[in-house]
Amino acid sequence: MVQSDQDRAVAELRRLIDGIPVAMVTTVATDDALHARPMLLERVERDASLVFLTHLSSQKTTDVHRDPRVNVTFISDKGDRYVSVSGRASVTHDVARMHEMWNPTYRAWFPKGADDPDSAIFTVTIDRVDYWDVPSSRLVRLWGVVRAVATGQVAEAGEHDTIVFGSG
Repeated sequence: MVQSDQDRAVAELRRLIDGIPVAMVTTVATDDALHARPMLLERVERDASLVFLTHLSSQKTTDVHRDPRVNVTFISDKGDRYVSVSGRASVTHDVARMHEMWNPTYRAWFPKGADDPDSAIFTVTIDRVDYWDVPSSRLVRLWGVVRAVATGQVAEAGEHDTIVFGSG
């Protein structure tokens, strides 16, 4: 992907997840089951990666060391945007970067502060983004369902598109 194309794609992803601070992050567990948990998104980087904070001792860290494939899902509070991000995760203990991202409220999760030896940065390098923009008005959505029932056609789920990053 040409850098300017990547910049546009990252800007579109930022627009899509704007106002959605918590994502469901799914990893492949050691028994090959899919395991999802909510995580607070720290930032979206220009290099097409998502950054979260976690603990080195967490199960998700164990999961991604074994199998780095992850999926990150965002749903807007109005139910009008659905975003699915597929990629590969890595986990690093980087005290300097932790200090750069540090917010005093993080002490609730990292009682020893930014220098917590169990702190880790969970980075998802994005391969692909699938997203759906649906009408925000419940009346418009209801009308679509009524029209589908009346015509015998499938209700439209909104606009769907895909963004592929890197080699995808």
